[in-house]
Amino acid sequence: MNQNFWKNKTVIITGTSSGIGEAILKELSEIDCNVFALDRTPRKIQNTKAKVYSFSCDISSDSDIEKVTKEILSKSETVDVLFNNAGITIHGRFDETKIDVFRKSFGINFFGTINLTLQLIEAIKKAKGAIITTSTVSGLYGVPGRSVYSSSKSALHAVFESLRIELSEFGVRSIIFCPPYTKTNLRTSGLTASGEKLNEAQYQGKILTPEEVAKAMLNAVEDKNARLVTMDKSGFFVKVLRLFAPAFLEKVMFKKLYKDFHH
Repeated sequence: MNQNFWKNKTVIITGTSSGIGEAILKELSEIDCNVFALDRTPRKIQNTKAKVYSFSCDISSDSDIEKVTKEILSKSETVDVLFNNAGITIHGRFDETKIDVFRKSFGINFFGTINLTLQLIEAIKKAKGAIITTSTVSGLYGVPGRSVYSSSKSALHAVFESLRIELSEFGVRSIIFCPPYTKTNLRTSGLTASGEKLNEAQYQGKILTPEEVAKAMLNAVEDKNARLVTMDKSGFFVKVLRLFAPAFLEKVMFKKLYKDFHH
């Protein structure tokens, strides 16, 4: 990370109480910049070099977003970087999923994220700033057992790709970041197809720490050419095969994830 890049920047991060968002916040707290940390249960950080403002905000609540953006914009007319990080995962078969679970997922992963970005977009344009959205490899293709999660993230991709083109003349950048399996609370705070608490065990394969992902995301913001960023072979595999060999990709996912959607 180039600390000089972040010096005096105004940065907003959602989902900062744990995981990747907390790791981004910790990295930036050591730099002389302004950070607005948004979370349903925000944690106050002591003895930081950065000026950190913590706000309670449910990303799915229009009133929360309206209130917090007014407070942010009263303190800063510009926003240099927006980390759209808050999200929820849902695991389960499509034919067993309640429509309310789709609505819950989209309320957080899609509508909440889009609403916050819309409220801040003029401040981002003024700064010629960057928007970086935490997505997933599951957002690159419809993953079995993840129809809700995949679709909510895929919808984000379409919006932020459109935004990138439309606002390029204002100098605004949009980065979609798809980390691989990461050690977070996502599987214990997510939902099942019926809307119950997920509470799944952590993935047992190769897994990254939130700190590793946070550093990669900060580097992506510094990279003027970053657009759709993946970190490992699985992400590259899906990006390539979805275009050139979708039938093969589907066979691989069916076999690899069979236990996730069959019982």
